Amino acid sequence: MKRVLSLATLTCLVVGMLGLAVSSHAQVQLRLLRSFNVSTLFDGSAASGGDGVIDVAFDGANAYLTGFRAQAGTGPVGVIRVDNVLDLPSGSLSFGDGVTKIIAVTAAGGSRDTRLVYRDGFLYFGYGLGHNANPDTAIRKYDTNGLLQLLWSGDGLLSLADLGVSRYDTIAIDPGFGGSGASLAVAPLHTGATQAVRRVSLPMGTVLGTSNTVVPTFMRDIDFAPNGDLYMHRASTDANDGIFKAVRTGVDSYATPVRIVAFDAGNFQQGTVTYVPFSAVYPTLSDFIAYNLRTPTLDPTTHKLYLADPDGNLLGSWDGSGQTEDGVNVNAFGHNLINATYYITPTGRLLLFVVSGQVPASPAGTIDRLDVLEVLPAIEVSGMVTLGDFGGDVGTVPVVFEIRNPGETTPVETHVVQPNSAGAYALITSLYGTFDVAAKASHWLRQVIPGVSLTGTPVTLDFSLTNGDIDGDNEVTLFDFGALVAAFGSMPGDSNWNPDADLDGDEEVTLFDFGVLVRNFGAMGDE
Repeated sequence: MKRVLSLATLTCLVVGMLGLAVSSHAQVQLRLLRSFNVSTLFDGSAASGGDGVIDVAFDGANAYLTGFRAQAGTGPVGVIRVDNVLDLPSGSLSFGDGVTKIIAVTAAGGSRDTRLVYRDGFLYFGYGLGHNANPDTAIRKYDTNGLLQLLWSGDGLLSLADLGVSRYDTIAIDPGFGGSGASLAVAPLHTGATQAVRRVSLPMGTVLGTSNTVVPTFMRDIDFAPNGDLYMHRASTDANDGIFKAVRTGVDSYATPVRIVAFDAGNFQQGTVTYVPFSAVYPTLSDFIAYNLRTPTLDPTTHKLYLADPDGNLLGSWDGSGQTEDGVNVNAFGHNLINATYYITPTGRLLLFVVSGQVPASPAGTIDRLDVLEVLPAIEVSGMVTLGDFGGDVGTVPVVFEIRNPGETTPVETHVVQPNSAGAYALITSLYGTFDVAAKASHWLRQVIPGVSLTGTPVTLDFSLTNGDIDGDNEVTLFDFGALVAAFGSMPGDSNWNPDADLDGDEEVTLFDFGVLVRNFGAMGDE
């Protein structure tokens, strides 16, 4: 059984065995693999990674967590490596074997931001972001053991002067445009004027180019689509906050940004946005962006990771609650300081790493968290089930749907669905590709519809099931006659009552049921 978390906009419905259903247009659902309490790693002490976890990176085996300085004045922040995180059981993490602080620095305080990205064996670490003086604000390059690359940018520090800015605020990997190659994108913070994105060489730390002034004031985070389009999260003193999209027009040029998700976040709140290339794994499905909504006054309704398609249409949200694959129940997020990164495994699984931080003023019970999720399709299969020779309420009969690899009989996914009284059913599958779909109800024969394409568009499948299989062996034989004879004349409450022998659903086993069995005698269901 898969445990899958819904992305219904603000409500969830139970469907089949998939756990919580997603809105039918979303085409994406989240499976919670692991959840970790990392509060002891971010308690503000000198040994910790900071006052609260704020960003995460992943290299294919190890997770890297970083925090920020929420309190006034300079203080410790750093990067903590969690080795082989996918092999760990859910629970609380503490320093020890496999959990190590590999980078320790002093960062500017007062809720200065921190960002961390991974690329080709190296970590790019920006801390004290939003401050106006190095070295308490800095961008540095490290290997995955925390060894500072001293020659990067000449002296191991990509300074404000190197970029020609007074304050930088966020970093991201720019995939490039028109074959230009990947670089480190740095976007500055400014309250009075739009700014440019600087492209920095990943190997050398030198400035490769400066864009047009595409970055809005009060910008707090950026990320890129694989085609180079730029996504930005703005959190300001005015109400014109949200997620902005700027279409890439050249290596260092963008069209005018357009606000695609509108909200009022509050001045200088730590805002995040992550572009997730869902179509890289599931080609017919849409990519999406993940972002937080951080308001000045803590509002539990905003303690969510929000998802929208690349044009800003809301797909849904996850409040942090659910059950992990290894059976641990976790509560909803206690704070709206939420960030995410993705990773595509060599076997084609799309993983999402989500961190949720707390700060000294957080509500009681708030914890720092790391959650590991798998992003899966959410494809709707619906239609009508006709239960042959049945006069009862179809809505009282569970139907077992199996989704199988073509030509095979072992189910890959199983759903037990209660149709409505008219026989209409719906289920959400996480499978992607071409499959056979089977349906069977208690005393009806199985029907298999082969070669069903589950690749994004909602699928309509109608089933018409043949009655008379009292013993459930998928054939109508003398064994079924024997079972009917044994129950003949019975009604609910009688000692010989067998509900599966009540073929016509009138709550009696009569000659009418014999008639059904005689008509269908010898029939066999699909395997």
